[in-house]
Amino acid sequence: MLSEEARLEINLDRGLSPQVFGCPHVKQLLASASKDIAIRSYKQACRVAFQLRHRDHDISAFEVRRCRTCCDLLTSTFLCLQCPFVGCRRLRHGEAHHSDSGHMFGVDSRTAHMYCFVCRDYIFNHLLENIRINTERLVIKRAALNKNGVKKDAITKEDAALVEMNAKMPPCRAQSGLRGFQNMGATCFMSVILQSFIHNPIIRNDFLCGGHNSKTCTRENCLSCCIDEIFTEFFSSPSTTGFGPANLLTTAWKTQKSLAGYSEQDAHEFLQFVVDQLHRTSDRQALSQQSDYCGCIVHRTFCGQLQSDIICPNCNNVTVTVDPLMDLSLELRDRKSANASRILSLQECLEKFTSPERLETKYNCSFCSTRQEVTKQLKIKRLPLVLSIQLKRFEHSLKSNKIDDHVPFPVEIDMTPYTTRERSKKRYTYELLGVVCHQGKINTGHYTCSMKNREGLWFNFDDAMVTLSSEKQVLASRAYLLFYIVKDLATSDSITPSNGY
Repeated sequence: MLSEEARLEINLDRGLSPQVFGCPHVKQLLASASKDIAIRSYKQACRVAFQLRHRDHDISAFEVRRCRTCCDLLTSTFLCLQCPFVGCRRLRHGEAHHSDSGHMFGVDSRTAHMYCFVCRDYIFNHLLENIRINTERLVIKRAALNKNGVKKDAITKEDAALVEMNAKMPPCRAQSGLRGFQNMGATCFMSVILQSFIHNPIIRNDFLCGGHNSKTCTRENCLSCCIDEIFTEFFSSPSTTGFGPANLLTTAWKTQKSLAGYSEQDAHEFLQFVVDQLHRTSDRQALSQQSDYCGCIVHRTFCGQLQSDIICPNCNNVTVTVDPLMDLSLELRDRKSANASRILSLQECLEKFTSPERLETKYNCSFCSTRQEVTKQLKIKRLPLVLSIQLKRFEHSLKSNKIDDHVPFPVEIDMTPYTTRERSKKRYTYELLGVVCHQGKINTGHYTCSMKNREGLWFNFDDAMVTLSSEKQVLASRAYLLFYIVKDLATSDSITPSNGY
């Protein structure tokens, strides 16, 4: 009598009729003399893709995913069906291989879905899908047996049913987390910040890996529980309609009285509130005894260090102070320049922020015991994994005013010149992850945002409406908040958060 595993092996060679939707090229392949070779290669690629899921702690296993051109292994890659080449999707090295070799098909190294480079789309084929599903079940079964030390032929029918029941993957749409939020009464400021968390791979992976267990949490008005509910809903439900975060809204009202009601709020202030509450309700605040380290997910994601140098002109003594850095707030104009009304670019804003400044008030120097007009300079001592930047568009002096001009900002930025290691040969490169925009006047308006997903595609979020965007459209937007992440982490599915670098 055949075992369950043997039946799965046999099922790999079976399938429904080779129907295909939208791609004539795979239909031609399966009708040609190369059909058996193609199916055999596809089975092998499926095994490689699914076996990697059960070897998360073996770094060598992920070498199979590494792009042969740019050596990128964090983003999605395609295993060529017709040769050993592996090409990434983000920089289109898989497409470049297709252009050079004429090989038309690639297998996604994460999901084992077939991709056609000619049609530039994933392929649905009954025969291939049956092979993919049966291969996944077989790999999961073998992994479970090896983990428990059970012989392969000793599995019972009950075990087989249990494995099959628990091995089902969520729908494709649910895995992406691509979904909007319902506006529950001037809550657009909340929606854009929540989207920045959902598309932040470090925060996303922490919550999806059980970083906060809402089922065992006993805190009242716990914001971490509300965020955990949103991640669960976005990455498990097949629904694509706008989600109404009612629990988070009521919890925010109870926790922060200024948020109660339906008046418009500032997105940056709400970001600071959420970060503070996630820190307060974290289960992992004390991972280290170091005074400047916190184990909560927001500190591991956003926290860096800002160094302030006070330089005495009399004795050149430097007094150094180091403070935590959760975000940067940058002035958009250089008031002391000849053209004080000119809007600075992001790089110019950072240069102004880190340039030496002569203080008007006098300072008592502890080294030479004199009172001097000192110079102050700010530099970033430790960069976070995700750099949060506020562009100060709202001015409050004699009259409140909003700066509505476009501030140029890049897709990639080298943060080395703005750090205490500005002369270092090592470069600290960040890439754009998200942009929050404000439309309207200073006291009334609307927030939208653009976020990059794990495949490197840009999407615009306008409450419940989600539309595909482009890099050109994102760079042309009038940003209010910017989120930059360490390069190559933006589209990663496997990140262990650290405390900056």
